[in-house]
Amino acid sequence: MKKRYIVYIGVLLLIFFGGAMGSDPISGMLGLDFSFAPVLPTIQLPGEVLIPWPETSFLYGLFGLGFTNTFLATCLSFVIILLMVVALKPRSRTVDEVPTGFYNLFELIYEGAYNYVERSVGKWTKNFFPFFMTFILWILISNWMSLLPGFDAVGIYEDVSHFEAKKAERAVLEAGGSEAEAEEAFDAVEHAVVEANDESLRRGLFLVSPRADEQGENPPDSIWTIVPFVRPAASDLNFTLAIALISVIMTQYYGMRAQGMKYWAKFFAFYPFNKHQGDEIAKNPLAIMDVGVGLLEFVSEIFKIVSFAFRLLGNVFAGMVLLFVMASLLPVANLMFYFLEFGVGALQAVVFALLTLTFMAGATQHH
Repeated sequence: MKKRYIVYIGVLLLIFFGGAMGSDPISGMLGLDFSFAPVLPTIQLPGEVLIPWPETSFLYGLFGLGFTNTFLATCLSFVIILLMVVALKPRSRTVDEVPTGFYNLFELIYEGAYNYVERSVGKWTKNFFPFFMTFILWILISNWMSLLPGFDAVGIYEDVSHFEAKKAERAVLEAGGSEAEAEEAFDAVEHAVVEANDESLRRGLFLVSPRADEQGENPPDSIWTIVPFVRPAASDLNFTLAIALISVIMTQYYGMRAQGMKYWAKFFAFYPFNKHQGDEIAKNPLAIMDVGVGLLEFVSEIFKIVSFAFRLLGNVFAGMVLLFVMASLLPVANLMFYFLEFGVGALQAVVFALLTLTFMAGATQHH
């Protein structure tokens, strides 16, 4: 059978089993209390906790509630990069061998990136290129990992009623409430979620969409969701903020390395960074504006951290939600956006690396 026919059959099965707006003919004919349509997972901005730390432990105070699925995804991206290094490094020593396959492709990308950086920054290439290439690989692998089948669909089943009740209980205690008030909040929230029963059904190894009865009521045990083992690393602000800090701090470092303490004169146009500012103001009173302009420039430099972090976070998180929602509405529609997110993942990696390179190059130039 030709490959295209396999694809056609798969698309038809997606339409037949998933249907539109969460309905499908199979479960209706069989009289099942669930639909084969994809489940819309719980969408939240922070990474979900996989392994909670004990509240009295050092880790709880330092790292928050626990080990998250976004941090696990970050670790996996590191492992993939290390495997690439191990696999590609030995072959780079065999000069006489004609490169083929993935090594040939990676060498082409590597040389193209290196030549671009060399044309852009000249003598600073060896300093800037490691950051440029690392950011591209790190962000690209993290983004493309999220497109693998099962990436957001395999995880730990979570009783939503218990989860929401624990959050309410914790909120009461953190607000200074008593144990009795916390317990009362726990019972109230748990009861409300069970009564709403508008989550998903757990049927063996699978999580499925509930099918309402004639009265419009879902099965009473529609209280389940899933916490995926891995989620896109860049959909967590901790990841994007961390690499944004690396980018901006190293930019200041190379600016000082190139210009010394004079580098700070473009931000603070007064003594001791600019010892001649008084003479310049005496000659031209409008030179006082340099002080205000420099301070504004310093604020914009700090806000590069915010723009770096939230640009990457917003694009990756929005792409993740888009794929979730389209799959839950009409499974086959998800295929139309799959390659869009493939391109967006690559674009965001390149944009982050290019902006970092541009800012580093600008920092080494005298203003």
